[in-house]
Amino acid sequence: MKKLIAAIALSVFTFAKTNAQSVAFKAGYTHSDVMVSPEPANIFTPKETFHAGIAIKDLKFNDKIGFQPEVLYSMQGFKVAGVGNVGIHYLSVPLLVTFPVAEGLELQVGPQISYMVNSRVGVVSDLFSVSYKGLFNDIDAGAVAGVEYKVSDNVSLGGRYYLGMTNVNKDFSLGSNSNFSDYFQMKNTGLQAYVSFSFGKK
Repeated sequence: MKKLIAAIALSVFTFAKTNAQSVAFKAGYTHSDVMVSPEPANIFTPKETFHAGIAIKDLKFNDKIGFQPEVLYSMQGFKVAGVGNVGIHYLSVPLLVTFPVAEGLELQVGPQISYMVNSRVGVVSDLFSVSYKGLFNDIDAGAVAGVEYKVSDNVSLGGRYYLGMTNVNKDFSLGSNSNFSDYFQMKNTGLQAYVSFSFGKK
């Protein structure tokens, strides 16, 4: 699956870079959280993290509708009350359809697929965290929706929300007829705010 995601990302970006008008470097803040079912006494709380990467901009299906693929290094995670926190590091590929809604402002929506490159479990703080990938699935998939405002020809500000659709905690058998995921599921969510710097063709 890791090789498939890498091949898809490479193919999309090879095509997109050839036809796009510009490439953008983007980075910003992530308010990361998880939806847990059932919620165990509200012990999971959000974590403040970051994301950074590149976007291929100004690909157009027609005069109104565009396409913007991205590759991001994205930190997800959450805090565990009274214990510490968990950080999940992903290589994420959003594939966004863009729609203009006002002068300089566009709506962005689309799927996102992510591959976990690492996860860290910390006691008290990140200063005392250890790398441990055994808790989570390698693949996370979901949907993205947000807006981006062009401040100038080269600078944009944006915000978006990510909703995970897949259970990220690893499953295991609890017996002959039941699995862990039958009783406990965890899905990533996140709010992002970022600044984007475009360069290249115009």
